[in-house]
Amino acid sequence: MLKGFIIPIIRILSWIDYGYRWLVHILIPFAYKRSGSCNKCGECCKQILIAMEPKYIRIDWLRNFIIWWNEYFNDLILIGSLLDDGYIVFTCKHVQPSGACGNYTWSRPVFCYEYPRIFKYFEIPTTIPGCTYSYIPRKKKNEML
Repeated sequence: MLKGFIIPIIRILSWIDYGYRWLVHILIPFAYKRSGSCNKCGECCKQILIAMEPKYIRIDWLRNFIIWWNEYFNDLILIGSLLDDGYIVFTCKHVQPSGACGNYTWSRPVFCYEYPRIFKYFEIPTTIPGCTYSYIPRKKKNEML
């Protein structure tokens, strides 16, 4: 009952956050341009990295809250953590054996729409091996002349 009421609110707040990040992206152009398209293999759904500062990931109650949040609201399953690197690793309970999404509706978490998202905005973006997305450095204005 509670989950059916809260999840739409969480999704709306997530979309507001997504809109904010989109606005920042427009105002501060990212140094790389994404190219390619999804090959629908589902590999990105099998190992979802949730980034946290390593000093915060070691705080038990905070790490446990992040795990609970993602399991409850994003339908993720905890599969591990990389404490030194600052990541908690999940898999999605909706990924099908074919790699397709079993929850391809408006109720998917926002990060599903954003993949591959840049976690550290000023670093060189990376994708998982085999991903058909890639990033190309944007030309700076003074290089275009």
